[in-house]
Amino acid sequence: MKINAFYLGLIILCASFINPDDSVVIRHTYYTTTFSKSKHIPILVEFTLTKQMLSCTEHERRTNKFVKDPELADATNLGRDYTHSGYDRGHNMSAQDNECSTTGMKECFYFSNMFPQPHSINAGIWEDLEKHERETATTDDSIEVFIGNIGQAGTIGEDKVVVPEYCWKVIYIYSSHNYEAYKIPNTTVSPGARYSNYSITIEELENEAKIKFQNGKATIEE
Repeated sequence: MKINAFYLGLIILCASFINPDDSVVIRHTYYTTTFSKSKHIPILVEFTLTKQMLSCTEHERRTNKFVKDPELADATNLGRDYTHSGYDRGHNMSAQDNECSTTGMKECFYFSNMFPQPHSINAGIWEDLEKHERETATTDDSIEVFIGNIGQAGTIGEDKVVVPEYCWKVIYIYSSHNYEAYKIPNTTVSPGARYSNYSITIEELENEAKIKFQNGKATIEE
């Protein structure tokens, strides 16, 4: 059957806007990232954090070697986008969570584990929440951590890396089967504000992030 050249061109044009494989799930040693190739940031990063992972006597030095993820090199070759952008390369799973592992320290600096954050957020309230996360893991032995983002405040660089409007974190405590959920503006926060000021219910976060949490697992809704 012959296809009219006009309709063939139309089919090709429409196909170019369809990208069913935009989100890629990559499993590393200590975290799993669901990464959007079009947004160039993770949609969801999840990991288990245990007391044992934080209990070593000799800590790995922070490498600060931000590099592309070898499992998705083309979409995560983003160093130039962050340079002089005014935004930090904000870890999802933090470097301090990986201080007891050489491999973990290396892999947590992949760009598949980053989204743009203002320095005041990354080195302020977000860092305080990371400390709380580690304290909870040490006290309760084992937690599950989920991190993601909501909305778009802009983009940076030639690759148009999306700057999220909000960053969120969910902590599931295995011993009590309780959830903690936080949604933090990725712009500015009130001086002296604590992460606890941005606590929301897990139901609120599910509705806004379009992710379902159940029994320490997360499912991205279509």
